[in-house]
Amino acid sequence: MPYIAGKFDADEILCQVPPHTLRVDLQARRWKSDNDPDSAIVDSNDNGIPIEFVLLGFTPFFGNLGMRNHEEFIRIAYIGVSPTHRLLPKRCVSTSIISGKSSQKNFFSYFHNLYNNRINVAEVVTSTKFVAKSFNETDPTTGEDKGKINYNVLEFMDRPVQGEDETKLIKDIDKWLVADGGNLVGAALKSNIPGSNLIELPIGEDISSLKEAFIQNNPKRIDGQQSYGVSSLPAGAGIPGATAVKSAPPEPKGANLKDLTPEQIEQIKSGDLQV
Repeated sequence: MPYIAGKFDADEILCQVPPHTLRVDLQARRWKSDNDPDSAIVDSNDNGIPIEFVLLGFTPFFGNLGMRNHEEFIRIAYIGVSPTHRLLPKRCVSTSIISGKSSQKNFFSYFHNLYNNRINVAEVVTSTKFVAKSFNETDPTTGEDKGKINYNVLEFMDRPVQGEDETKLIKDIDKWLVADGGNLVGAALKSNIPGSNLIELPIGEDISSLKEAFIQNNPKRIDGQQSYGVSSLPAGAGIPGATAVKSAPPEPKGANLKDLTPEQIEQIKSGDLQV
């Protein structure tokens, strides 16, 4: 059957699962395509451009992602506001992973500030900014100063909606979230991340026992040892009628599992722990 190009409604919000994904490259201080590392949001001088977006939701995770093992991550879902760029298409739901303790701390601090002031994140524009920081490293044994270590972090701030386009976008998003949008955002946040092995961390609950159980069940891979190569967030998660294909990770072991409920232990066994 031939494909015939159509014209999308200018007010249509697009949400596919798996969603459009951008990667935060802190080292290069830029947002990149998750599929094409050479494609990035940059200006004419090849400098990274921090983006602005309407935040739709987020989910904390713990586990293994790329070269990072046994770490916490935050996955955010958003609709880009500026700049207008092919990597940040209009009215398209995108997701990104925020890694790095400082960047994650900044994100939660930003969210808590909005929450404490009873400001809905979907009613303001979230602005991002790459910031360079540093600390003095000392030898843990001798206490000798080993020099300054520089690193980059992502900071978040909010600004009021500006102009007719942004005002209309906020209204459309609100109407969409009340309808089917909320379910679609949830599915996007839990959609498959190729090569990952993650569990979702419940917000506002004690997560130490969950992390300990995951570490026991998924020891750090030794060089040359085969990885499971399975994501705890299967493709099609949250999509009615979708079939998830997963390999079974090893059985959880250890006394720390006694702190978990039987339901949580079973979910960790299946690699499908969710809030």
